[in-house]
Amino acid sequence: MFQMKELLTQRFFPFIIKPGRYAGGEIGQITKDPTDRLSYLHCYPDKYELGHSYMGLQILYHLVNHDDRFLCERAFAIDRDAEEVMRRESIPLFSLESRRPAKEFDAIGFTLVDETVYTNMLNMIDLAGIPVRSCDRTDADPLIMAGGPSVYNPEPIAEFVDLFFIGDAEEGLIEILTILRELRGQSRVTKLQALAQRVESVYIPSIHSRTGDGERGTVAARVKARAVQQLKPEYYPQQPIVPLIETVHNHLGVEIMRGCPQGCRFCMAGAIYRPVRLRDRNDLLQEIETGVGNTGYDEVALMSLSATDYPELEALTASLANRLESQRVSINLPSLRPGSVSPSLFDAVKRVRKSGLTIAPEAGTERLRLFIRKDFPDAAIYDTARLAFERGWMTIKLYFMIGLPTETEEDVVGIANICRTVSRISQEFPGRRTINVTLSPFIPKPHTPFQWDEMVPREVFEQRIALIKRNLRVNNVNLKINQPNLAIFAAIIGRGGRSMAAVIEAAFRNGCRFDGWSEEFKYDVWIEALRQHGHDPASLLRAIPFSALLPWSHIEKGVSVEHLMAERQRTSAQLRDFTPHTSAPAAGESGEAGLEFGRGKKKVPSRNVAAPTKNRVRIRWGKTSRYRYMSHLDNLRMLERAIRRARLPVAYSQGFNPSMKLSFGPPLPLGFTSEAEYVDITLEVNLMPYMLDTLRRKLPDGITLDDARIVLGKNASLSASLNRVIYRVPTDCWNDQITLKQNLDKIMSADTLPIERRGKETTKTVDLRPALFEFQIEKGNLLMQLGIGDAGYARPDEIAELLKEGLRYPSAGMPFHRRAMYRVEADGRQIDPMDI
Repeated sequence: MFQMKELLTQRFFPFIIKPGRYAGGEIGQITKDPTDRLSYLHCYPDKYELGHSYMGLQILYHLVNHDDRFLCERAFAIDRDAEEVMRRESIPLFSLESRRPAKEFDAIGFTLVDETVYTNMLNMIDLAGIPVRSCDRTDADPLIMAGGPSVYNPEPIAEFVDLFFIGDAEEGLIEILTILRELRGQSRVTKLQALAQRVESVYIPSIHSRTGDGERGTVAARVKARAVQQLKPEYYPQQPIVPLIETVHNHLGVEIMRGCPQGCRFCMAGAIYRPVRLRDRNDLLQEIETGVGNTGYDEVALMSLSATDYPELEALTASLANRLESQRVSINLPSLRPGSVSPSLFDAVKRVRKSGLTIAPEAGTERLRLFIRKDFPDAAIYDTARLAFERGWMTIKLYFMIGLPTETEEDVVGIANICRTVSRISQEFPGRRTINVTLSPFIPKPHTPFQWDEMVPREVFEQRIALIKRNLRVNNVNLKINQPNLAIFAAIIGRGGRSMAAVIEAAFRNGCRFDGWSEEFKYDVWIEALRQHGHDPASLLRAIPFSALLPWSHIEKGVSVEHLMAERQRTSAQLRDFTPHTSAPAAGESGEAGLEFGRGKKKVPSRNVAAPTKNRVRIRWGKTSRYRYMSHLDNLRMLERAIRRARLPVAYSQGFNPSMKLSFGPPLPLGFTSEAEYVDITLEVNLMPYMLDTLRRKLPDGITLDDARIVLGKNASLSASLNRVIYRVPTDCWNDQITLKQNLDKIMSADTLPIERRGKETTKTVDLRPALFEFQIEKGNLLMQLGIGDAGYARPDEIAELLKEGLRYPSAGMPFHRRAMYRVEADGRQIDPMDI
């Protein structure tokens, strides 16, 4: 294990773009001794920044680790730069917590959210040194399991996965791991047979199905998806994992409801997460209060497929606003259903800061919305937008789909009409309002009434986009058009059968990775893989006959296929009987069919209006090797969260998005440790000793708070004041210390030391010699006194390159440590940063 950690430190982390993705060490991570425990590696096959934001991973991680019979660790998809290094250095896929090779775990589970992560899953299996196809694995290999939304059609990847769990995994995963623990040492076949017999909602391709002829296989068994009856408080972690680097969603996500009562006919998520299960409001308040205190997040996101359908949403947000406002923690509702929000809800959400606001009409006319079962009038969209602008939102987002079944030119033009009307409403208010509009291709999804429908070809989609643009020429409306090629790929793979395995593997072997990221998606490679294996892409987008056997027909979730078929046929009758909402009032008017919005209550300041006493406190802090791969911005976020956890009365800036008043010293290079970092914190009150003790307790293990004192007057910033820095590095990084000393003497006796310094876009030649002041060897360490600020600038790894004779490993992997920073005046006086 030590060799693995040393290999990563010296040969991996220094040579990749974002080492924090793979370093682990976050607040909330759990480490256990693997002795006598079944070890389970939970994998999210996408980048850390995206996967960490997935709530299901946090739930399962803590549920498994809560049981002392098991240990659960994590791994995320390896980005291209890191994959190149791992393959070159023969580094296997490893876990974040212990950095154990993935192949040493008893079982590996993947959360699969959609088709775009399939090649990443294969890459992770391959990097682990495990055969990608299940038929090639031996008893020495861990079981490969998969769950998540996309496994409701498991057939495209059935050749790669030993076991699928279909449904809510909160209880099922523990049952699976319990049986695997009982059968440790038994053969793979024995384990899989036992799981097939004893665990509900398990689908094992090698046991449950056989491949038939043609595109779609035949099955010997049906699998019913599991749905937990109640969302118990113990499912949700009191101490979520807090990332050390920036992620897609930097907030505390809290599930308030699972399932959706709307039943939209295009929505697979609504189908697979049935039935609707509500969480108790008091449980939510307690979870949020605990979670905010344990994480330090400045935003809480109330998560659900349809948050505004939660019956107690207004009461919940009002209570949260009252509790969180003093902590400067805001509330975020990811998406709003038009006509379902009130002034009081908006007022609660904006109490601290205004988060993003998304309205999803989906279709451009009332007729088409009725068809897809989103039956609300255009007036509801306009009233919701007007209320948002009235309550101070400067930007809102609208979301539409193109290519829905039965869509006509009138429906497409209706999208432009809605956007123009919302734009006109925005002009009723002062300031420049912006409307961001996302247009996405409709994708027919399994387990929905539209699963048999065709997907419109790319040229039709592009024609409809052009039609919208011709009818929408408004300055403050920005269009974002999601890739039709990516949607075509998702439709083909998502509705595919067992024969898609060869296509997916071919795409993986030809370099496809991160297919959900537009800059990474290789459409031509996928199309070529389809054709090589006998598939015509155009034919796979056509409508599927009701009589055809669907690849996912053996997976049961809620309603039957016959019910979905009847629901699809019922839509035609609805269109014949459709009557527009003619009784709906004009936008802004009140009436029975519209929304009646009164003036909100005047907001009364809850804080003391007297001018506070502000103090600037300077803190010296440091970080150990556990946090060496955090960037300067990561350090800032980490300290902000610690300050919130400590409830320090920190001062905030003014404006729409208030931020803490913090001022940092010179940034520490990535990969370095330190005992000489500085930050100035402006407090609203006088500093009290207990505040520092509280902050020290709330800092992560490995982050130290070493000194603090009041800073008087308006002094220059630390970054501008300091001009000397001392770095330390062990001399055993070199094989020959005699040669090292000789080379140090050569450097100090040189008149110039030109080097090439590469920036993001340019390379320039600089002379390091003016920034070199002293070298000392002391107790097995080389101490480098270098310049910063007005004394010039030199990095210790640049010095190491000048001393590369006899280096045991690359300079980028050396354990540099910042020992001190200070200012040297012209008369030679040395001033400590705490005294500036």
